[in-house]
Amino acid sequence: MASRSRITGSYGDILPLAFLREGEEGEIVDLRGGRGLVQRLSEMGFTPGTKVRVLHSNQPGPVLISIRDTRIAVGRGVAMKIMVNGFGSGGYRGGGEKR
Repeated sequence: MASRSRITGSYGDILPLAFLREGEEGEIVDLRGGRGLVQRLSEMGFTPGTKVRVLHSNQPGPVLISIRDTRIAVGRGVAMKIMVNGFGSGGYRGGGEKR
């Protein structure tokens, strides 16, 4: 099992979306990948400041997430490129969801 290493930066603790467990929430901080992947994710609503919640996650399969009132499944490799500020299951503590 992969370790849940975190990066501490100006946004707080940042980790890949794939590291969040079922029921945990986070706010998208950064998209890491090529121009095509970043554009495709942005078009699907994965933009910095957006709240996400993991609905289902079993390794090594895809991650089912809730974003902007929509459920989307992304592959684990793609989920590793979506960096989030994780808040756990205790509720969202951000400044609001951007739409």
